[in-house]
Amino acid sequence: MYQKSRGVVLHTIKYSESSVIAKIYTEGFGLLSFMVKGVRTTRSKTKASLLQPLTILDLEFLHRENKPLLYIKEMKRHYNYQSLPFDTLKSAIALFILEVLHKAIREHEANEDLFVFISEALTALDQCEQLNPDFHLLFLIQLSRYLGFGPHENYSETRCFFEMNEGVFGTRNGMPHVMDKTESLRMHQLMQRSIFDQRSSLLQRNERKQMQQLLLKYYQLHLENFSLKSPEVLEALFE
Repeated sequence: MYQKSRGVVLHTIKYSESSVIAKIYTEGFGLLSFMVKGVRTTRSKTKASLLQPLTILDLEFLHRENKPLLYIKEMKRHYNYQSLPFDTLKSAIALFILEVLHKAIREHEANEDLFVFISEALTALDQCEQLNPDFHLLFLIQLSRYLGFGPHENYSETRCFFEMNEGVFGTRNGMPHVMDKTESLRMHQLMQRSIFDQRSSLLQRNERKQMQQLLLKYYQLHLENFSLKSPEVLEALFE
């Protein structure tokens, strides 16, 4: 049966001289893999551009349960990025987001709230006039909530150490995978903000780098085999 859904392109790999396999996170069906034929020919520049990572698409495809590869009947761009491909910092953050999504999303069932969050985050990144350097940190915190291990907001004067294994603020200090008091306060402050918040950055460069490392460690504790290659590039750009 043919189905329609929005989707965000996460990854493509070469399959043959003219075809690719595209992993697309869809609104209605979760993570799906598609065989896209003829995309690597000189006559298919338009189709190839549609499969650039993080492109938001409107798709029509033949959906069959338990089929490892599906076929797209029609696809078109749902949203046209205006600044993201041409802004160095935005592109770096987009690359970071792409790698996070590629490593973190493994579900093959629909999660419409997660899809809406991702598409709205990408749109917000593209449309913001002045980029908040904390954007990627706020994205990580909010994404974790949709993935099922979001941090609990129970910060207080006595519960002021963020325990990364449990995702809660507690009273323990000096234990493995527990943020210190200053780091925990920054975590609490970031949790009060949103990627859609246009207020200026909370953190200084060194603090941002430190929180990025801590949040990626938090992901590693909750997602098996989670590791990234892009953080160093992002850190260098914000120096």
